Amino acid sequence: MPSCSTEASRSAADVARLRRTIAAIERGEASPDPSGTFPASEGGAPARLLLGVPQVDGVLGGGLLWGGLHEASAAAEHAGVLGAFALGLAARAVAQRRRPLLVVQQDLVPWEAGTFYAPGLAAFGLSPGALIVVRVRRPQDVLFVMEEGLKCAGLAAVLGEVCAPLPEALTATRRLSLAARGRGVLGLLVRYAAAPEPCAAASRWVVSPLPSPARDGFGGLGLPRANARLVRNRFGPPGAWPLAFAGGHFRLAPDEREARHDPRDTGSPSLGRPALSRPQPAEPFDGPPRTADVA
Repeated sequence: MPSCSTEASRSAADVARLRRTIAAIERGEASPDPSGTFPASEGGAPARLLLGVPQVDGVLGGGLLWGGLHEASAAAEHAGVLGAFALGLAARAVAQRRRPLLVVQQDLVPWEAGTFYAPGLAAFGLSPGALIVVRVRRPQDVLFVMEEGLKCAGLAAVLGEVCAPLPEALTATRRLSLAARGRGVLGLLVRYAAAPEPCAAASRWVVSPLPSPARDGFGGLGLPRANARLVRNRFGPPGAWPLAFAGGHFRLAPDEREARHDPRDTGSPSLGRPALSRPQPAEPFDGPPRTADVA
């Protein structure tokens, strides 16, 4: 039977280890495990979500910090590419943690940026069954549901979408950062047409669209591409990269000049010329049909 002194020394060691772990979490050097314990990742390095692009992951210190808040924004006319970028990050989190994704939307977001489309989700490697969607009226409600979701260790990530100014943005994002840190859940705050405001996010991204390369000789749409600018990075310098998302992974997009489609190019080496040898006038909307040319 262990003596009282042995039990006391063991308890003191547990308390000391817990204090060191809490200090490491507060410095961003460890993330809590969903089981309730607080192990540090290998080598004492922060637990990270890899984007799959070494240039980007290196600048981020190994990837996006689990248990951290990350913000992405875009101009109003770029809502589509912003949603695709955020969904790509969320899909990476779901694939790694194998847990559901909580999406919290302000009710105006589907009108501004569109709603979910099952084949589109499949292209990102997401099953509709992996999504929990909550729609609320005010930005404050989005922040409240996000904060509660970030405290749930059963989620891979919490994606919040707003299209209105955040009240007391700095205080609100600090609360989200603390909630994310407590359980190691990835927090993604997406702001459509956002004005520059103070933010406590570990990383801030500004996204804009890039031309997509033609999939075939007829100008079919290729992979979605975005210019992702990292304007704030707590763990390294900022940067900007042209990114495409395919097969569940981000990758560097080819040069923009390679993505431009020449409508004169049929894509067939046997033809080597446009489908029509010269411009053809359109048929009249009303009136008699155009008289055929007689040789």
